Amino acid sequence: MGKSKPSGGAKEMDPVALHRKLEPIYEMIDGGNNKAALKSIDRELLSKFPAMQIGRVLKGIVLQRMGKDDEGLDLCESVRLEGPRDDTVLHTLSLFYKNTGRTEQTTAMFEAAAEAQPRNPEYLRSLFQSYARDRAFVKQQTCAMKLYRLTNDPKHIMWAVCGALLQTRDGGESVDDDDDAKRKRDAALLQLASTMCAKLEAGGAVRDRETCLVYARVLRESGKGEKALELLESPLGERCVPMPAERRRLCAAQASSLGPRFAPRADEHWRAVLESAPDDWEAMSAALDIAMPGTIPAVVRAPSPPAGGAFARRQA
Repeated sequence: MGKSKPSGGAKEMDPVALHRKLEPIYEMIDGGNNKAALKSIDRELLSKFPAMQIGRVLKGIVLQRMGKDDEGLDLCESVRLEGPRDDTVLHTLSLFYKNTGRTEQTTAMFEAAAEAQPRNPEYLRSLFQSYARDRAFVKQQTCAMKLYRLTNDPKHIMWAVCGALLQTRDGGESVDDDDDAKRKRDAALLQLASTMCAKLEAGGAVRDRETCLVYARVLRESGKGEKALELLESPLGERCVPMPAERRRLCAAQASSLGPRFAPRADEHWRAVLESAPDDWEAMSAALDIAMPGTIPAVVRAPSPPAGGAFARRQA
């Protein structure tokens, strides 16, 4: 258990005294001494302050670890429905739900906390993470934009971009009547993601490897493969992906995906990889494929992953 600052929820107890009582309880829980922890919680906290939220949550955690799941859940749910009164209670309660696999309650709890304090970035970040675990990508994107408007931190724009990108997963692979609508929706999402990335680039906020690769992926998946290659070959791509062999490999993979017209550029990049790593079989095999089109390799190689990765195709 983390040694958090003392919890509210028991205004009658002096914070210093509460902290002194919580320290040994945390140590007992961390050490797996559940029976002693339960006795201490009842004796030191709940016997005098039965409504104390942190005491009830800690008791719920201990009961769950002792196999009394229903009793532990009842205690923690009662606190969640009341509304955690401080960060210590909130995050200790989220630990209980995480350990018991109850993601819906975690999400509901952080939604309530973010609604009560909409200008608290910590609550919004926790809510974003909950949406990510729940695969609620639309809400994830919306939450990221709220964070950006609150903090003006460019990384939150990239969180929104990733949320939009994840919504397009498996787009256009089915043959349902809704295919056309889904393709249009995915195209709109990718256009939005591309626009957000372009604004970040214009503002000088594309400064790290992850941002650059996500940007390249958005361009690729929105049908702007040549622009993705230009990004990777540019001075910006060189700054964001400083390892020459890695950047050249990404450039080669992107050029190869653009068809025969870009084969010379792909070959140039693969040969550059071989200059720094002469024993790189993937680069050698790819260069030979370009130099001798139509030949069959003795060993079939898996294609190099594109910049920013790609979604695995789901089995039908």
